[in-house]
Amino acid sequence: MAAIEEKLTVGKKVNNFLDKNRSKLLVVLILCICFVVGFVIGSLISSNSKEKKLAEIEQITYELTNESADLEESEINKRIDDALAKLSSFTNKGGIVGVRANLLYTDLLYKQDKFADAIPYFEKVASLKPKAYTAPLALYNAAVCYEETGNVEKACELYKQVSENKDFFLMAHAKFSYGRILESQGKYKEAVEVYTELNDALPYDTWSNLAKTRILDLQISGKVE
Repeated sequence: MAAIEEKLTVGKKVNNFLDKNRSKLLVVLILCICFVVGFVIGSLISSNSKEKKLAEIEQITYELTNESADLEESEINKRIDDALAKLSSFTNKGGIVGVRANLLYTDLLYKQDKFADAIPYFEKVASLKPKAYTAPLALYNAAVCYEETGNVEKACELYKQVSENKDFFLMAHAKFSYGRILESQGKYKEAVEVYTELNDALPYDTWSNLAKTRILDLQISGKVE
């Protein structure tokens, strides 16, 4: 009986609380609903905005490549310059939009041999989606650009980094490039170690065959045992 009375008392207190605070609770409920609705609308707007930006980037790509086979070099360069100008407003974006824009931007700079200009954009691509397949690809291209601009130390560092990613489809090439730079620096023992690691990992790969050739050449020349 006491338990029943206690439940009734508690129930009455709850009802009284709800009656006294009905307006406050209604405001809270409305705020919660507004938050949920706002979140949903915001997500939809964000999604639509992202799709719109991606569509704009695709349009830039289309304008760049459409019926370009027979164009003169001057006309191709004009298209590239126009594309770079249009893409510049997207290169500071995050997420997939930033990745797409920066990849295309760097590709165009690379084709113009503007290696130094391309480096920060390649590095940005890697930082935007560090776990995506585009990250090691961007770092590999950054390494190539560093090597082209004479910064072999940084190139060596990045080749080493991406060559340790077993899922990277250019891993063998990156590994060989890492060994090649070590060899060019006179670090013959370290280079042979890298070439050997490549041979052990991918014995039948084209780059492994080249690595074997380099090991033999270093041994014949007496630079390593």
